[in-house]
Amino acid sequence: MTPPSGPAAVARVPRSTRSKRHVRRPPDLTSLFDVLFIVVFVALIRAAAAQHEVARLTAPPPPPKPAPPGPPPAVAALRTKALANLERDLAERLPLVVRISTSIERDRLKATIAALEYEGQTIPLDVPLLADSSDPDIEVVYLGETSAELRVCRIAAVHLRLPDLARHLVIFVPDRPAAELKRAGAGNEALLQGLERDVARCFTEQRAVAAFIDPAELPAPPVAPPVPPTEPPAPPTEPSAAPSPP
Repeated sequence: MTPPSGPAAVARVPRSTRSKRHVRRPPDLTSLFDVLFIVVFVALIRAAAAQHEVARLTAPPPPPKPAPPGPPPAVAALRTKALANLERDLAERLPLVVRISTSIERDRLKATIAALEYEGQTIPLDVPLLADSSDPDIEVVYLGETSAELRVCRIAAVHLRLPDLARHLVIFVPDRPAAELKRAGAGNEALLQGLERDVARCFTEQRAVAAFIDPAELPAPPVAPPVPPTEPPAPPTEPSAAPSPP
């Protein structure tokens, strides 16, 4: 018996033998977004809790100190008058500049009084301020600590032939900044501390007011404007020959 052909044959094919179509459904992102939201939310809560714990353990800053009360009006007036008197006294004193020269030899600092500048004159000197010490614990000694005759104001008074410096303002000026002197080797502390003591001893021993000036604190000298080049003079012109008579 011949099997049927045509539409009838197609209709009789069992459903199980038909080709199945696989339909791809898109993934459900709702659950992924929910998980991500939960993770971020938990992280924010933990960060806020950690910040709160740090703030709790950190001591609060101390309250600002109140400004000290000013002096009474009568005391303020006296202070102003005293400062004016001191300024007038300093302005009336004659300036006396002590130039201090320094050098470094074999890791040791050498210092001398190189010159005195007084009333428009420069007096060259070569008076040492440091020397090697015989004490094994002290490498270099400031000579002003060993003798009052070797202190700066006493040296200046002797060379100026003055009994004291009561009318003078003595100014110590080294040739190097103080920061450089502190790194200059053995003898730097002896020099700086000795000069500091001499500032005070100038008043008690020579009745002078003294000050140590760091060259680094001085303003830079003004730069002179460039000088324009001068033009060479023009060569002289030869006189023209007089016309010959007819």
